Amino acid sequence: MKITLIPVAAFAALMLAGCQETSTETAKDVAEAREEASEDVSEARKDANKDMNNANADVAEARQEYNTADDASRKQLTAAESDAMTKAAQAQYDIATAQAEGRHNVEKEKCDAMAGVDKDACQSTAKATFTADQAAITETRDNALVSAEHHN
Repeated sequence: MKITLIPVAAFAALMLAGCQETSTETAKDVAEAREEASEDVSEARKDANKDMNNANADVAEARQEYNTADDASRKQLTAAESDAMTKAAQAQYDIATAQAEGRHNVEKEKCDAMAGVDKDACQSTAKATFTADQAAITETRDNALVSAEHHN
């Protein structure tokens, strides 16, 4: 009975080892995830800069009108500033989200070098960290949106 279990145990050990990535594969996957995250963050920053530049142009135009006009222009300036604050909050949210997603993808790739309980724990930790990051990012954005809404 013991003799028949030895080949089965050896086969099971080989199968488990086959499910684990090599360190070279993991390093390649991590490098690719980092590159993709970097590209995503760059794209988010580019979009955010465009949105913020447009919002700042609207504020500058409203300020120019403010200096030469009446209460209606002053209200327009306040509205433009509030809109710019809203766009800036959303742009910062997009950048922070891209960064968090990038970090999460890199951590998930690192987990692929592990097996069994270690891999499960690594993936669970990566997911928990990402969830906490997203909550903090959302809270920051929501606070900025409230400030923009109450801007007078």
